[in-house]
Amino acid sequence: MPHLLGAVLAGGRSRRFGSDKSDALLNGKSLLAHAIESLDERVAQVVVCGRDSSRRLAETQILADRPEAGLGPLGGLCAALHFAHEKGFDAVLTVPVDAHPIADDLLATLEAPGPAVIADHWLFGIWPSALAQKLENHLHSGNRSVRSWVEACGADRIEYRGRPPINVNGPQALAALETGMALGAGAETHPVRELDFETLDTSDATRVVPVEIPIAIEFNGIGYAVMMATPTDLEDFVTGFALAEGLARPEEIDGVDLFETGGGWVARANLPARSHQRLLERARSRVSESSCGICGIDSVAAALAPIDPVDAIPTVGPAAIKRALDTMRSYQKLDQATGAAHAAAFCNSEGDIVLVREDVGRHNALDKLIGALGRAGVDHREGFVLLTARCSQELVEKTVRAGIPMLATISAPSSLAIARAREGRLTLLALARSDTALVVNDPHQLFAKNRP
Repeated sequence: MPHLLGAVLAGGRSRRFGSDKSDALLNGKSLLAHAIESLDERVAQVVVCGRDSSRRLAETQILADRPEAGLGPLGGLCAALHFAHEKGFDAVLTVPVDAHPIADDLLATLEAPGPAVIADHWLFGIWPSALAQKLENHLHSGNRSVRSWVEACGADRIEYRGRPPINVNGPQALAALETGMALGAGAETHPVRELDFETLDTSDATRVVPVEIPIAIEFNGIGYAVMMATPTDLEDFVTGFALAEGLARPEEIDGVDLFETGGGWVARANLPARSHQRLLERARSRVSESSCGICGIDSVAAALAPIDPVDAIPTVGPAAIKRALDTMRSYQKLDQATGAAHAAAFCNSEGDIVLVREDVGRHNALDKLIGALGRAGVDHREGFVLLTARCSQELVEKTVRAGIPMLATISAPSSLAIARAREGRLTLLALARSDTALVVNDPHQLFAKNRP
């Protein structure tokens, strides 16, 4: 195991924030304190690179930028590398002060001793201390950008499939992060970009999304179903599920035992003996009325089985998405008549709606659309799906498995929908409206910041 120095890069000027971000409070602790604590268990010593402050932790050593002040994060990294080289550390593990939460598996992901960085988050990196003089020479030559240094030292850019950190660039982002943390297991805060259809520009934003994970329900030792749910009030959920299924009365359920496992929960309860035969019958024959693709699976692991990434790369711009949104309503004949149907549309790269299918269930509408595309032999590799629905995990998975490279929905995503989109390299937009949409996952940088 390499001997590591941890370095918090905290030398920014915080112009957009309005005050020193290092001192900003998140759940009662400064962002700097959160960053230091995240490194403490991973490294032998932690240093802070950046300007001094009376509110910073007195017991942590502060390093001035090297070779001079005003060089941005590379000045701090250069100081940390020289310190590490002088003190006998093998490498430096860096985190920025203003990106949270910091992943528990950061060090394992970066694969010490480096150099390596997290793709799209280059200040999360690991740098051999032997690079100290090379970086100083790089800075003396006039190169100041982090990109130039990543390229110059040949750092590996590692794609991280977990939840990316929030860049706390302003009070709004900090407030969203605190809101998500205050909701505990029920919510997560994710970085997104807001796409403006009028200017065709994107801007950084944050979004609090509900958590969605599999809950494997076992009654009397029998795997009954796996339901996708928000992991709060699970005792109430399992009890209510049993009552709604007609399997027991309230006084017949002694309690619910909960076990966290493999990205989900197992919930176990004992029901009265009179329910046993029905449990066996229903466990054998249970199907999903909504075609969600989950009910009847008796394993959390099966519910989170790996999905192969989409091979196709979409060729869709903002104008095409807006065009599809503007014309979608005219294709929703069933919903116009009833006000109670979802629609799934396949749109080509120009935004023309090629096929539409409707159903009372959003999953059913998508299944119908995928079936229609297959039967008609439509080439779906460059187009996208537009859904009049909340973006849940199963809709993402269905789109990925069908080989369609992009999905846009008119409502918000769940946490698992975002995670599965990242795993499946699916371009995902949500909250798509006539004026804006949220770019939730953009693996091919179709909607890069401020890029028309």
